[in-house]
Amino acid sequence: MDLQERVATLEQRVSDLEAIEGIRDTISRYGRAVDYAQFDDLASILTDDVILQPGPWWEDQKGKEKALSIFRDYRTTYQFPHRHTVNDLTHIDGKKGTCSAYFLVMHSYHGNSYIGWGRYDWVFRLEEGIWKIAKMVINIETMTSLEKGWGMEQDRVISFPPRP
Repeated sequence: MDLQERVATLEQRVSDLEAIEGIRDTISRYGRAVDYAQFDDLASILTDDVILQPGPWWEDQKGKEKALSIFRDYRTTYQFPHRHTVNDLTHIDGKKGTCSAYFLVMHSYHGNSYIGWGRYDWVFRLEEGIWKIAKMVINIETMTSLEKGWGMEQDRVISFPPRP
């Protein structure tokens, strides 16, 4: 490999690493925006045509305003949420990226504590220098109350309290 090829390879690697860090930044902004009801920041990291598949309690949505409506509903219904995202696997293909990561979320509903976990699957697009969420699938593996615990072998996603 000659010098020009080596430089081009290194430039591509740096570009991919910067993209991965940009996606991680977007994921962190997403978590903070939902947990603290910062909907303007959340809107700034969603594409206009975002697809949201939010799990068993809400219908799938297409479009930024519809997705934001789901997040507003979630934050109106559930109190004190804190989500943690780990073990992200990110792949870059030009101005598109994909990421899969585990999540842990805790929140309350009318004074009762809930804990859940699962996997986020995202598609990102680079728009205006920002990695934005173009698709988000929330795969809930367990959602339970502290009273019920999480050692059950079946029915790992409890029937969640009705939304107002």
